[in-house]
Amino acid sequence: MDAVEDMLDPGLFFRSNRSFMVSVRAVLQVHDYFNSRLILTLQPATDVQVIVSREKVNDFKKWIGK
Repeated sequence: MDAVEDMLDPGLFFRSNRSFMVSVRAVLQVHDYFNSRLILTLQPATDVQVIVSREKVNDFKKWIGK
């Protein structure tokens, strides 16, 4: 995953946790989630919940512009 992250434009893609990279264009909604994390609603929808880890919440908010 680190290699993929290095190849992508950090203005367009964000690593939300150890398993997911998300595109800024895919983020429809951001909701508070327990334990100071965020849960994302994406388009197209995923089969699993995409959660922003606690450690990355502040960086995600800056990236998404909130």
